Amino acid sequence: MNRLHETQRDFSRYVLQNSDQIPAGIKANGIAVEQRLNIYRNNTRLGLTEVLREVYPVVNKLVGDAFFNRLAQAYINLHPSKSACLLTFGGRFSEVIAGYKDAQGLAYLPDTARLEWYVHEAYHAADDSLLDVPALAQLDAESYQRLGFKVHLTGRFIASDYPIGRIWIDNQCDARQESLIDLTKGGCCLLIFRPELEVGIVSLNYADYQCLTALASGLTLIRAVECVIATHPDFDIQPPLKQWLQMGLLTDFFIL
Repeated sequence: MNRLHETQRDFSRYVLQNSDQIPAGIKANGIAVEQRLNIYRNNTRLGLTEVLREVYPVVNKLVGDAFFNRLAQAYINLHPSKSACLLTFGGRFSEVIAGYKDAQGLAYLPDTARLEWYVHEAYHAADDSLLDVPALAQLDAESYQRLGFKVHLTGRFIASDYPIGRIWIDNQCDARQESLIDLTKGGCCLLIFRPELEVGIVSLNYADYQCLTALASGLTLIRAVECVIATHPDFDIQPPLKQWLQMGLLTDFFIL
């Protein structure tokens, strides 16, 4: 094996995964090898912890800095950064929280983390085009049977057994005051969406959520509505469809 590759591999393991194996070829040069490597390890881990704290400010606020630091170290051990682009670092934080023993009493926390990651993704996602409404209006009646819509590139969906939307709002840095949230009052279905510069979180009823996620999966409008009607016989697609078009959530259409 290439010795440079071995050194790089062992260096990465030492810094990011708490390996005790000193990489071959590292010189003391006036300071002990282990001490030199620990400087890199500590600085790298501190930097990655701060990256996670920037992405997950609500989680950090809910659990406090010390507990968050432990969560971050667990995450770095399990999912060390593999890219120079730190925008993609932290996507599996909710999974680590869900499996973290000391967080088992905070059942709402993994979904809160998922919501924060979707907000992060939506903020950095590419811009999308506007729906060609005149072209849509020119479709014949037969085409409507095979009509589908594409959801905005920034669109993300999450359903939770807990009121994570309220938790997120009440724990923003500019929130006027914190209030008690009853976790037993039911969950929520949310759309995370960035039509222009700011990410918005929209609360959906379950029927609308079911329809939108079906459309996002590639189903035609007729098929998506049929799926919803199976559990919500009174569902009327016209009001929500008009709203989604007006807010720019549907950016293109296709005919199957």
